[in-house]
Amino acid sequence: MKSNTLFLQILFAGVIFSAQAQKPKPSFTVSAGISSAMYFTDDDYGDSYSSDLHTGAYGGFTARIPTGIHWALEPGLFYVQKGGVETVTDYQTVKVKTSLNYLELPVNMYYSKRNRFFITFGPAFGFALSGQIKAEDESVKLKFGSGAEDDLKSFEIGLNFTAGYQFKNNLFLAVSSGSGISDLSNDDSYSFSNGYLGFRLGYVFAKKAEANKSSE
Repeated sequence: MKSNTLFLQILFAGVIFSAQAQKPKPSFTVSAGISSAMYFTDDDYGDSYSSDLHTGAYGGFTARIPTGIHWALEPGLFYVQKGGVETVTDYQTVKVKTSLNYLELPVNMYYSKRNRFFITFGPAFGFALSGQIKAEDESVKLKFGSGAEDDLKSFEIGLNFTAGYQFKNNLFLAVSSGSGISDLSNDDSYSFSNGYLGFRLGYVFAKKAEANKSSE
């Protein structure tokens, strides 16, 4: 009887150890690329406008925390250049470029069937670092805050979606879409929001057990 009990205890311990050994390990990613951004405005008269695209820098890192075999929680920290380009015609045609620099914190859910093709989706929280409007050789710095004298609000809430592919060597390519859902204008007569597409090349820092699993 004692030997049977000991055998069951050893078997139970082996099952627990095996389950823990097979559990996916946390990993980290770093990536960099470009953003292709635009802004959207809407006024009290029902006129809506979207700017032309403005190309900027986009990059950061994430922590990939497994919540299941195929799912993970993936918070991150990114630098994203947003804004847009507008053509203004008065006495002459002038291109006006708005550059907005953000620190963005996405909190995404990650899904991948075989650690190859993957998607992520979730909310993102942006914090404005700086910004300027430039027309020809003149530029004006933007003020961020919630006051009437400020140009735009400094805090932004958005949604983002990413689709990508991870190679066997842990390099990956990703395309991200970010859409602001909060109104950044301090003027009640019109609204202002951001949107962008991001293209990134990155690398996944994973423990060997996880990397080997992804190569199967």
